[in-house]
Amino acid sequence: MPRVLCHVAAGLVAAATLAGCGISDTDVRSAGDLVQGGLTEDLGSSLRVYFVTPQGTWPVSRPASAAARVQQAMDALLDGPTAAERARGLITQLPSAPRPVRARTAKGRVQLHLPWLVRDLRPAAVSQLVCTAAEAPDVGDDPVIEVFEPGMPGPPWPVRCDESGSAVPAHQGASS
Repeated sequence: MPRVLCHVAAGLVAAATLAGCGISDTDVRSAGDLVQGGLTEDLGSSLRVYFVTPQGTWPVSRPASAAARVQQAMDALLDGPTAAERARGLITQLPSAPRPVRARTAKGRVQLHLPWLVRDLRPAAVSQLVCTAAEAPDVGDDPVIEVFEPGMPGPPWPVRCDESGSAVPAHQGASS
């Protein structure tokens, strides 16, 4: 019997506490105007630039003008993360460049002319370059990135950006 009384007493204390919790039985009141708008960013006027976290590559959005957005994306990548992005833990694996990275679209592909040899770059740096080029607004869906290395004869290295944000050989399939 004492256990039942304890439960009843606890229930009464809880009911009394809830009764005074600030919930009133007054009528509904307006909280203000309805929210207006939609997306806060026009995806057609922004770039996706890939930086690195301990978990892998991570895209960030940057503003873009209308022309040559694939080159703008490469330039933004080489500029590195902003102070706010660095504060969030984003870094770059790209070394300083002796010359600019040149990028342009051609027949549904991106031609990416590097100032470094791929073998001298970390895998995360290669993924940064390839995925940033692949995500440029004027490129299209699932483009092949043709990587040209300085002083290397022969055809370019064809790669894609996979769904995890990593550079993979073009024959390994489409990205997301």
